[in-house]
Amino acid sequence: MAVKIRLRRLGRKKRPFYRIIAADSRSPRDGRFIEEIGLYDPLTEPESVEINEDRILYWLGVGATPSKTVKNILSRQGIILKFDLTKKGLPEEKITEELKRWEVLQIEKAKRAEAKKAEVKEKRKKAREEEEAAKAEAAPAAAAPAPETTAKKAEAEQEVAATAEQDASEPAAGKAETPAEAEESAAVSDQDEVKADTEKAGEVEEKGEETGDVAEDSKQEKPKTKAADASAAEKVDAEEESQSSEETEATAETEEKPEQDTPAESATESDEAEQDKKN
Repeated sequence: MAVKIRLRRLGRKKRPFYRIIAADSRSPRDGRFIEEIGLYDPLTEPESVEINEDRILYWLGVGATPSKTVKNILSRQGIILKFDLTKKGLPEEKITEELKRWEVLQIEKAKRAEAKKAEVKEKRKKAREEEEAAKAEAAPAAAAPAPETTAKKAEAEQEVAATAEQDASEPAAGKAETPAEAEESAAVSDQDEVKADTEKAGEVEEKGEETGDVAEDSKQEKPKTKAADASAAEKVDAEEESQSSEETEATAETEEKPEQDTPAESATESDEAEQDKKN
């Protein structure tokens, strides 16, 4: 039967701790085991390990093979080194001396690791402070106006000062308009032009309506004038007919009446008659 020294998981979700056990290599993870050798909790700082050293050495001596994780734990505790030294057959004094030397090395190693951690933390802290300083510098720079806008503002202020001096030196000429006033005056003039155009359009529409009314009146009056002209023409025709009838009657009368002799003609005729008688 092959024995394996491994971990057996316990604890709730995301809060595990482990038991170090000696179990058959064919048994499942949470199945039956032969013996519990120690405890291991990786969530504590530093990690907590409780090991029954004698039983570990016994199982290692009888050929039990530790898992990779268990072997790392045992090597950090110095058990693997002690097992190797006893396996070589060294005396107890030599083994204790080697273990003390190993402990010193482990302490120095831990100090170096702590120093390295502190250095890394310091670097991260400096990098964070630099980032915050850069953000603090960028914030007022972003809030400050651009140089072009400041230059434009300065030019505008100079123009306003120049116009003020001109107004002071030439009061009769009138105040010079600032750009804002010029824009306002232009807007007012545009509004006046729009109003004038609308008034003209209204007048044109009113004139069109008046002309339309006059045209309708003239259309209504045209039949009346035509009737009047017709009646006048009839009257003229009647007068002409009456005059022509009168003239024909007068000519007829003159033709019917015999011609009357004048007194002179009658006297001459009587004288001629008397002379004839005498003869």
